[in-house]
Amino acid sequence: MAIVKYARNTAILLIISLLAGCSNLLNQKDPDVIVTTEPMLTKSEEGEVDKVTSAESVNLDKIEGKGLTLGDNVVYFEYDKYSIEKTEDKEIIKKYSEYMLKYESATLRIEGHADERGSRAYNLALGEKRAETIKEMMLINGVKNDSIEVVSYGEENPAVLGTNEETHSLNRRVEIIFSDTGK
Repeated sequence: MAIVKYARNTAILLIISLLAGCSNLLNQKDPDVIVTTEPMLTKSEEGEVDKVTSAESVNLDKIEGKGLTLGDNVVYFEYDKYSIEKTEDKEIIKKYSEYMLKYESATLRIEGHADERGSRAYNLALGEKRAETIKEMMLINGVKNDSIEVVSYGEENPAVLGTNEETHSLNRRVEIIFSDTGK
């Protein structure tokens, strides 16, 4: 009888210990999620954005299943960066800003992307930072805030599949696509 009582008490203590250990697992944070106090957008300390002075004549290109663009609609980023440094990238943004000023009822979607490195949450935040950087440059150029939508896909919609630096560099991007051309 004493053995049964001892076994029962041991089993109860074991169950209580397991439940207590499992409750700690529920309170643990996801190791792949990076919590930061950094704001979602910080300005690049290099380079200035030119104000738009005039709109050029514009031809729209259609991307199947996505929408309309002004030709070059992709800005690429360095690994883990979201600042705009290259003159050709600033020119793409300026071209879209000019169009948006000419056609005030136009709306566009700025889609931020990241490569597969990093956690899902980190890549979503990075894609958003990249898109917000371009939106901010357009706002500086006089584009209305309510005519721009920012979306982050993180690593979810790669432009190309692969795990080498070449494919990663093509997936670190922002795409600018018209929701409404305003015409």
